[in-house]
Amino acid sequence: MSASEMTLARLQRMVHDFTEARGWTPAHDPKNLAMSVAIEAAELMEHFQWGERSDYGKGLIAPDNLEEIRLEVADIMIYLLSFCNALGIDPARSIVDKVLINERRWPVESQS
Repeated sequence: MSASEMTLARLQRMVHDFTEARGWTPAHDPKNLAMSVAIEAAELMEHFQWGERSDYGKGLIAPDNLEEIRLEVADIMIYLLSFCNALGIDPARSIVDKVLINERRWPVESQS
């Protein structure tokens, strides 16, 4: 199976298994994991801190910088999936529920 065919549930299980195998689960409590998500998100923001918006369009970021950004995204997602594991949250269900809430909150206006 290619990485692009991985489901969110499989990724969540992969992160769980990785953490369990290393005995990290006791340290991966919701507080520490929430802080880790924020720290990794700040590291992602550092890549964009002093540039102009026009500097960061698709295809404009240098390949080395894009690779670093890609890996920061992975760090954020890994910690977020670990956070979901710690609290028994189904991230796919959470996303679906939130999109449905947002659709009701901000409906698309009719184009008649």
